[in-house]
Amino acid sequence: MSQAAHNLAAARAAVVTATERAEAAHAAQSKLLVRKSECEAASVAALADFRAGKINEATASLRKAAADADTGDVAALVAQGAAVLQGLNSAVSQAKSLEKQAEHDFKREEWTLAASELDKQIAQLEQTFLAAHAERARLHKALNPRHNGSTFGYYEHSQALDQLVRRNIAPSI
Repeated sequence: MSQAAHNLAAARAAVVTATERAEAAHAAQSKLLVRKSECEAASVAALADFRAGKINEATASLRKAAADADTGDVAALVAQGAAVLQGLNSAVSQAKSLEKQAEHDFKREEWTLAASELDKQIAQLEQTFLAAHAERARLHKALNPRHNGSTFGYYEHSQALDQLVRRNIAPSI
């Protein structure tokens, strides 16, 4: 496995890990928010029960104070969790950015290898092309002893080859 492929695999694993951590933290934060809402609802319910005459003032005060204390504690945890979530979300973004760069590097390595192989193939084809022309020129001279060595009598190159050789313009596929 090439270094670029190894880096891409590591970057993808880092994205998965960072995403899993962020999702777990978001789930925990959601549970805390639900718990905070429940505590707030318990505080409101204690006051409503007192006003409705269902419970006495001492019981209402105790229930409300406990619910308000729980709300404060959970609110503090929610605030701490928000800071942690921000860091985890940032880590996910950074991991995705590194993954994108690793994908680009991997593709670039593939393209470089493909280009190198094509360069070898082009050089080989050029040698074959020139050897065939040399043999064709030899046969043309044997058939026409007064021939001056020009390929004009037996070969006319294509416009695409002319563009490639004279103007350095690659042919379109």
